[in-house]
Amino acid sequence: MSNDQSRQFFQTWYQSSLGDSVLQLELAAIGAELDSAVGYYLVTQSPLKDVSLGNHRLRESILISPALELGASCRTVVARASELPFESDGVDVHVFHHSLDISTTPHDDLREAARTLLPSGKLIIVGFNPWGLWGFCRLFSKKTKAPWCGRFIAHQRLEDWLKVAGLTLESKRFIYYEPPMQNSHWRLRFTWLEKILRPLKLPFSGVYMMTATKQVRRYTPLKPRWTKARVRVPPLTKPTTKEMKE
Repeated sequence: MSNDQSRQFFQTWYQSSLGDSVLQLELAAIGAELDSAVGYYLVTQSPLKDVSLGNHRLRESILISPALELGASCRTVVARASELPFESDGVDVHVFHHSLDISTTPHDDLREAARTLLPSGKLIIVGFNPWGLWGFCRLFSKKTKAPWCGRFIAHQRLEDWLKVAGLTLESKRFIYYEPPMQNSHWRLRFTWLEKILRPLKLPFSGVYMMTATKQVRRYTPLKPRWTKARVRVPPLTKPTTKEMKE
């Protein structure tokens, strides 16, 4: 399935009752993570045309889109996720809001985001969890609808990708333990799952959020120790009378 089709499916799904309830929790979690972020540039990738991350202390907010869409935000920059039009070491915070779930090249997208991050820059990844009720339901659902058309990349696999990209995992959070039911009345009957499982931080939620930091090794230049060259000079002896005559 192409990236454009998946984007359309997710944009429709987030307008539903279930999608909107998940989105509100996701945005709240991202906003809490951005409270400690300070800098200039915030780059966001999402299947949505516009993502409101609330009040934060980053000056410029940019939304990456693979194509220009009707109703897109004025902050939108059209570019491929694997070929971002940013210089290396220039972005303070980069947010992947389910963009890896719908990407055809998620590993390349992650590596490209790591390239653009400043040293000590922050990367926030929000994705669907394959381990839990949502992952179980995906096995028996049609892959032509959201969110089941997403990749559901395991967070353990993402941890390996982060290490390869030179990023260090700082925190991992699990969101939304309720079953994926569109009927809000049925979801209310399972709120007890959320109350029990969230404090335990069990990895069986529908969504996870991972925060990583770009670590750059600093090398201390060593000054070379210059030593005087030792040149062996043969001893000078006075010529003999015979050698002078010759």
